[in-house]
Amino acid sequence: MAKVRTKSTDAKVEPPMPTLTTHPCTQGGCTSHDGAPCEYVDRRGRECRTAWCSEHRVTIEDHVYCRRHAGVVSALPSLDSSLAVSLPDLDNRAPSLVGWVSRQIDGDVWRLLLKELSSGSGGQLIADPVTLIFVGIGRQRAWERAWRLDSHIGIAHRVSIVVEELDDTMITVKVGGNTVEQLVPPWIQHRIRGDTVVPDEDRKEREEFYQRVLDSIERGLAHERDLSHYMAEGRLSAPQGGAGA
Repeated sequence: MAKVRTKSTDAKVEPPMPTLTTHPCTQGGCTSHDGAPCEYVDRRGRECRTAWCSEHRVTIEDHVYCRRHAGVVSALPSLDSSLAVSLPDLDNRAPSLVGWVSRQIDGDVWRLLLKELSSGSGGQLIADPVTLIFVGIGRQRAWERAWRLDSHIGIAHRVSIVVEELDDTMITVKVGGNTVEQLVPPWIQHRIRGDTVVPDEDRKEREEFYQRVLDSIERGLAHERDLSHYMAEGRLSAPQGGAGA
């Protein structure tokens, strides 16, 4: 019987707390002067120099943030967690993109991993939080959210979403150690080009994007399954075509 165990993946987002300040709100068109400064400080010690009124701020664990940096902080482990790490640069969206995409596909990833359980065998499904990792020869900073199917002999399957800080528009989908897909979400492409997209089209594009991510994960898991069968049968050659083919 499979058991699901998840680690905390998102900081708890609470309703805004009243704060007595005299800063004008940064929100365009807002005339309020009760703005509280965004408390985001990146790994270089730089502060977000914005302030937000009670209507436009977001409060997370008693700290005030602008909406952009609230998205970054809420994707990471709790600020009080032993897993907490230094925050990315002020203008970097890597962890928030990882967190957002992961939340949208979470249930479907569990479904795909559960399908990999052999009949009558047990396993444990584990979700790792958004975590800072280092990738490539240059050990570049990147953010990763992972799902694991563990068996009695170790990790049976591992799926992850990775976004590097050097390119915080591109997501990399991995199954095990293999990259099975790399793509830029459509809403980011539109933002870069300055496009205006009607809600129905935006929703359709997002659904297609998430399905493409899930399809690549399914292909990667199928490839791992085929390799496992070949190894079990003692064959010398692996099946042709990689996970991303």
